[in-house]
This record gives sequence, C-alpha cells and structure tokens, in this order.
Amino acid sequence: MVTDMFGGLLKELGDSLGHLELHPDQNNACFLKLKDDLTIQIELERSGQFLLLASDLGSVPPGKYRENLFREALKANDLPHPLNGILCYSQKKNHLVLFEKISLTDLNGEKVAAEIKPFTEKAAIWASALKRGDVPVVNQAFTSDRLGGGMFGLR
Repeated sequence: MVTDMFGGLLKELGDSLGHLELHPDQNNACFLKLKDDLTIQIELERSGQFLLLASDLGSVPPGKYRENLFREALKANDLPHPLNGILCYSQKKNHLVLFEKISLTDLNGEKVAAEIKPFTEKAAIWASALKRGDVPVVNQAFTSDRLGGGMFGLR
C-alpha cells in the first residue's frame, strides 16, 4: 500500500514537472537526473511518514579545505526556516550530501515540486563550490528572503 502511494505521488510529481514518467525502482526509490550532473534521490522514509530527498554533492578532500567546508555547512544548517535541505557528510563515501525530510501529511506532487526547486538550487550551489574547491560563505544573520543576504544566505 505504501508503494502504491509512493508511485501515485511520483506520478503527480512527474506531471507537475512537465509530464515526466517517474516510477519507483526495485529499491522503492526514484532518481531525477538534473543538469550539471546533479541527481536527486526520492524515497519514502522507513516509517512511511516522510518523503526523503537526497543529493550527493561530491567528494570532500581532507585537510583545511574540509574543515572550512564543514564549518560553513554547519552554519548553513543553522539558518532559520526554510533550510531547503540539511548538509551532512557520508563517511562511508567521503561525500557531502544534501537531504530533506518532508512530511507526507497532505503531500501531493505539486508540493513536492515546490520543495524540489529550492532544494536543487542549494544542491547546485554547494556541488559547484565543491567541484571548484571553493567554500560557500554562509551569512548567518540573513537568508535570501531577508534583507538581501544572497541566495540561501550565501555571499
């Protein structure tokens, strides 16, 4: 039954994104391939109460760069709502990952599509910085919708 609901939600999401055919794979996940080699994985949380979005942003080299990147990621995770995803580190893969948990209560394809847009923008900013070896500087005082702090509080 949960798989049927997930399939229905993916169908609605596909319609909202321009009539894409989206279906769960054998692992009950769906991957959206975006420009600039970004991919968003969509799946249900094990409890069945949340939809998870995740994007692998790339490998994080060791050293001072990693420390600086993690410091700014922690600052980004401390920004006020909306966060548009939480930055985390996968020690197993040595990659920076962005994920978001969305309550399934009253969720439909249009609402998921509305969440995916800012999530994708944030993923693109961090993945691009990671590829260039840059560290996005997070302005903790203001986010983009407050007094011009830049997109996602970045400057």
